[in-house]
Amino acid sequence: MRSGWIRPLIGAAVLAGLSLAMPACRTGAPEGARAARVVMVSFDGLGAPLLDRWLSDPTISTPAGLGGMAAEGLKAERVRMVNPTLTAVNHASLITGALPSETGIVSNSYRSLGDALTQRTNGFRTASEAPPLWVKTRAAGLRTGILLWPGADFSTPELSGDFGISWPTRPLIRAEILELDPAQAEGEPELPPVDGLQALRWRIPIIASGEELLMLEVAVMDVLPDGRPRYQTVAFRNQGEVSWRYLEERQWFETRLDAAGSSDHGKELYGAWSKVLHLDMHRGGVRLYRGAFNRLLAFPGNFSDRLTAEVGPWPGVPDERALEAWWLDMGKGIDLDTFVEQVERLDRYLDNVAQWVMANEDFDFLLAYHPSPDEYLHAGLIVEKDQWAWSHGTAFAAREGLQRCGRSIDQSVAGLWSELNPLKDVLVVVSDHGLLPIHDEVLLNRALVDAGLVEIVEQGGRLRVSDSSPMIAVTSGGMGHIYLNLKGRDPGGVVSEEEKGNLLRRAARALADLGVEGEPVVETIASKDDLAALGLNHPNAGDLVVFLKPGFAASSRLDGKVIRPSRYYGQHGYLNHHDALCGIFLARGAPAGKGKLKEIRAVDIAPKIERWLGLAGR
Repeated sequence: MRSGWIRPLIGAAVLAGLSLAMPACRTGAPEGARAARVVMVSFDGLGAPLLDRWLSDPTISTPAGLGGMAAEGLKAERVRMVNPTLTAVNHASLITGALPSETGIVSNSYRSLGDALTQRTNGFRTASEAPPLWVKTRAAGLRTGILLWPGADFSTPELSGDFGISWPTRPLIRAEILELDPAQAEGEPELPPVDGLQALRWRIPIIASGEELLMLEVAVMDVLPDGRPRYQTVAFRNQGEVSWRYLEERQWFETRLDAAGSSDHGKELYGAWSKVLHLDMHRGGVRLYRGAFNRLLAFPGNFSDRLTAEVGPWPGVPDERALEAWWLDMGKGIDLDTFVEQVERLDRYLDNVAQWVMANEDFDFLLAYHPSPDEYLHAGLIVEKDQWAWSHGTAFAAREGLQRCGRSIDQSVAGLWSELNPLKDVLVVVSDHGLLPIHDEVLLNRALVDAGLVEIVEQGGRLRVSDSSPMIAVTSGGMGHIYLNLKGRDPGGVVSEEEKGNLLRRAARALADLGVEGEPVVETIASKDDLAALGLNHPNAGDLVVFLKPGFAASSRLDGKVIRPSRYYGQHGYLNHHDALCGIFLARGAPAGKGKLKEIRAVDIAPKIERWLGLAGR
C-alpha cells in the first residue's frame, strides 16, 4: 500500500526504533567485565513511565529492590521495544538481539508461511530463527536455567535450558465460584452445636474428565458461646480426613491431589487455592471461590521432583475474567483485593522457585519471568472516563491495587539480589513493553466479513472463518496480520495474483474507514513493501499489517458489532513510538558498573548479557 496516510506514521515508528543508546554517565567496571553468574528477570508489562512513577513515590523503597538497582546500578531511561509491542515478539528480541524480521516471531499468534489459512503458530512455543542466548550459553558450556521465559517451553533442545520450568498448559480443573445454599446443606455431628446452632456441611465433588478425584467437605459453625447464635467460622477437609481445618471469611486455603492430566505420563501433584469470599453469619450461606487445579511443569524429571517437593504445585495465574465481571457487577466474580492477593501469591511462588534454584543449583546464566504487571494492567488499568467500568471509586481502587503490585515486584527483585554476590554477579531487570488504557475492541474479521472479504461458516454452533475464505485477520493486542489465501503460496489458496492487489486495497479501505464519532480507529496499515521500516519484513508477517490507535484493542471474534466496549482495560501491541510502551533495563553488580543510559533498543540488551557472560567475540 502506498497511501499517503500510511507513510508519516511509518516514519515516526522508524525514528523511534532507530534511537541510539546514549550514555549520560557511567562509572565502575569496564564494558567487557566478566560476571561469575548472570540472572536476568523480565517483569511482563512493566513500562518505563510506570517504573519512574514508582521510583518517585513511596511505592518502591526497598534498598535491595528496584530503588537500589536504580541508585547503585546501571539504568536506562527507557527501552524502545520492537514492533509489534507484544510479549512473545519482544522476549524473542530481548534474548536474541534480533528484530522480528530475523527471529520470525511476528506476533503472539500468527500464520507461518506455508500453513493453511486458519492454522496458527504460537509465538510463545516457537523457536526463533535467530539463536537465543540460552543456545549460545549451552554451546559454550555455560550451565543455563530458564524459569518461565517466554519462548522456552522445553519441548525441543532449541527451546530448552539445562533445567527450568515452563508455562503450564490448561488447568486440570478450571476455577469456579460456588454459592453454598444452607437449604442444601446437611448437619455435621462431628462439629458440636454452639448457642444451639447446628453446624452445616456441604460435600463438593472435584471432578476432571468425568472422574471424581476428591470430595471436599466444607462446613460452617458457631465457635463462640456468647448467647448470640452466628455462623462465624468455616471448616474444611478432604473426605476421609479425620481433622478439620478452620478459617474465617476472606481467608484462603489450599487443596492438593494426585492426578494424571491429559498430557501427563503418570500421576502428578496438583493444587488449588480457594477463598471464602463471603460468609452469611445469620443464614450460614457461603460464597466460595474454588480455585483452578494446576501443577508445576519442570525439567528434567529429577529437577522437577526436587523442586515440586520444595515449593509445591503451581498456584495458577490471577483470574482476570472473574475480576472483569466484578468491575461491572460487584455481586459477581472476585473482588480486586482477591485478585491482587493472587498476583502476590504468584510472585512469592516464583520468588521461592528462583531463590531455591540460586541456593541449590550450579548455573552460569539464569533467566526468570514474572507475568504479574501484565496480568494486573490488562484487568485493572482503569484511568479514563470512557472505559466501561470507570468511576471515581473504581479508578481509585485500581490505582491502589497497582501500587500493591509495585511493592510485590520490588520484593521479588530484593529477593533475587539477596542471593547474589554483588562483587562477582550481575542481576538484570528488563520488561517487554508497557500498557495503554483501552475502551473499545475492534473486531477486524467482522469488519472484513461486512466488506465481503472474509467468508465464515458455522461449526458446532460457533462461527469460524472458512478454509476457502479469501483472507483472514489474526490479531494480538492492538494489531493484526491480514493474510491472503493465495494460490501457489498457501495450501488450498483461492486468490490469484491478478486479484491480490484489488483485495488488499479493499481490505485496507474497509479497515481505514472504521471510526468512532468520525475519528479513525486505525493508526497504520502497512503492506509487505512497508514492513522493513517496522522491522517486520519476514515471510510470516501478513500481507497487510494493521496497527490500531491506542484506546482500541484488536479482536479476531466474528460475532457482534465491529466496535464495542471492552470488558478489559489495558493493552499493548501498538506501534513502538508510543513512549508508554517502552520497557525497562536495570543491571546491578560490580561487573555491570554504575550509571545512567538514555534510550536504548530492545535488541541492544542481549549483546550486553553476552559480554557479561564472556561470550562476546566467540
